[in-house]
Amino acid sequence: MHATQTPYTENPLRGIILLLCRCVLGVIFFSHGWSKFTAPTIQTSIKQFTAWHVVYPEITAPLVALLEVIGGACLVLGAYTWVFCVLLSLEMAGAIWFVHQHHGVFVGQGGWELCAALIAGLMSLSIASAGAYSYDAWANGGENNTRRSRSRRR
Repeated sequence: MHATQTPYTENPLRGIILLLCRCVLGVIFFSHGWSKFTAPTIQTSIKQFTAWHVVYPEITAPLVALLEVIGGACLVLGAYTWVFCVLLSLEMAGAIWFVHQHHGVFVGQGGWELCAALIAGLMSLSIASAGAYSYDAWANGGENNTRRSRSRRR
């Protein structure tokens, strides 16, 4: 018996799977960004960024919080997906660099594993597209048109 796998682009569940992936990642980022504004205020986040030696914490903390809130919402909606995947991946790379690299791998010890997993999810989503159930697909006349328009630009 020879097992075959349905090609990814022809999988009938592809749009649903990408929607679920976007929602999980989007809720994670939105929640973390919102907590930076409300825990109990942005000043708390600025103090934490200062303790982590993040450059210009008075500017960086609010920008990171804003990126996570807007980026998380856009991921859920599937709007400008690859742009926010790249921006949020760069932010997570910064979090690894400034906060997590000296604490080992495991998140329970302050390590970098969650940031790395988020980067992997974001990068996978950025190359897969937002899927059929997204603003990106709607704005471009369907998921297949989104892929075609990208390949024409190259």
